[in-house]
Amino acid sequence: MSYEQGTAIATARKNVQITSSDGKVNLDSVTVSRDGGDEVTWVSDGTRKALIVFASPDGSPFQETHFHVPAGGSISSGPARSDAAYKAYKYTVIGETGVNDPVVMVDQ
Repeated sequence: MSYEQGTAIATARKNVQITSSDGKVNLDSVTVSRDGGDEVTWVSDGTRKALIVFASPDGSPFQETHFHVPAGGSISSGPARSDAAYKAYKYTVIGETGVNDPVVMVDQ
């Protein structure tokens, strides 16, 4: 839970499992609340490492555009930027043997 001007704001972590070495994930689309401060946490399944890249013309809804997921570990996006548009952001999961293109939806 985070605090903003003395008011508690519930935040949620949306876990996305990387399930194969070719970048497949368990959720092809995940929705985060920009105003609620939700985050995406990418989690490696076992020995798989991956690179998450927001490289579309729309960029990333988060502060960073690249996230390195270590084998057997995880990385969180942090909350969506306050100026992120309420829409879908395509990103690429680059696995050791292939790529996949899921989506992060930003909502109020």
